[in-house]
Amino acid sequence: MQIFKRISIAYIIIFMFGCSLFDTKKVSDEEIRIASSWTNNDQPPSFEECNELDTSNQKECFEELLLKAIHSSLKSLSFESSEPISSIIDVEIKIDENGLFSLVNFSDPDHVFKKIVNLKDEIITIVNSLPKALPAIKTNTGFYVNVKFTIPVEIEASLTK
Repeated sequence: MQIFKRISIAYIIIFMFGCSLFDTKKVSDEEIRIASSWTNNDQPPSFEECNELDTSNQKECFEELLLKAIHSSLKSLSFESSEPISSIIDVEIKIDENGLFSLVNFSDPDHVFKKIVNLKDEIITIVNSLPKALPAIKTNTGFYVNVKFTIPVEIEASLTK
């Protein structure tokens, strides 16, 4: 019975004073936006092969390897269309905090996806099968973060026979 009284008194004290016992600070939306904005000091995503380079060269190496992987995968496929196509589509890609790639969006100003059957599915497959990356790091917090970026992808198709 004695323990029950002590627990009851503790609950009553906590209930009466509630959260006023805890020091809280209101952070403005502007402070959050500034703290979470990407800076040159933050670590961009990378691949193991680029890890030995300084930050600016890591970013360049990463982009080069990424484009090479996407383009070589696309070149291994042959696309045919009822008309010759040479176009560029913008592919928005996300790398999550685990270093995994996913497709976010496309920009298809020349309507290439309507002209080449399965192109969209092939690009999704290629992006999803990219090798795992080292995720980006927000250096002021030390946390891995999601990043999105857009890359141009050149699409060429020959006439169907």
